Amino acid sequence: MRNVSDVMYRIKELTVQANSDTMGKLDRESIAIEIESLRDQVLSLANTQDTSGNFVFAGSRVTQPAFAANAKGGIDYQGDQSRMQVAVGDNRRMNVNRPGSDAFIRVARDDGKGGKVGVGFFQALGDLAKAVRSSDRASMQRGIQEMDALQQGVSEATAQIGSDLNVVDAQKNVLDEVTLRLKTTLSAVQDLDYTEAITRMNRDQLALEAAQSSFAKISKLSLFNYLN
Repeated sequence: MRNVSDVMYRIKELTVQANSDTMGKLDRESIAIEIESLRDQVLSLANTQDTSGNFVFAGSRVTQPAFAANAKGGIDYQGDQSRMQVAVGDNRRMNVNRPGSDAFIRVARDDGKGGKVGVGFFQALGDLAKAVRSSDRASMQRGIQEMDALQQGVSEATAQIGSDLNVVDAQKNVLDEVTLRLKTTLSAVQDLDYTEAITRMNRDQLALEAAQSSFAKISKLSLFNYLN
């Protein structure tokens, strides 16, 4: 997600540059090509797999890419909204995945009729590249605003993942302490010298009997009776 954020900042930087009056058609064509390349890079990151080959942003549909091209050439989210959880303590569970639709959000765009229409993350980036290539200043300005919304979604996802990682680290420390305590207790039991333990117990028992005997004698003294 940090890599995605870095790429998104670069795309916005290029768009602001392309929207400048100093840029000519050839300059904008070069910028559009770079934006398309960066969009493909984000798509690759969105389809990241873990060490087991599972697509990490696909929800529970981990065997297929989270995002893929549709028949019209657009990019659709193929995962679901499932959040898989694991126990990290006696009474604590946490998410081990994040649906791609939560990280790579849709943006609301004016439909030209006074309403709003949802636009997918990668469609918004593709439309931005087209706007730059055609020197459509109005669409470039709209794209800059949409980039802010897309970046906000990425930032919130990154923050949540960071928070989950902090929970994992804290819980790991707790479990390490419990494991150490149990190992110490087990070692004490396994290394117990039974002969020494029995001798110590007999010695403590004799001391207890002597103390009880002394108390019985002292309790018969008149001062003690008076105090009672």
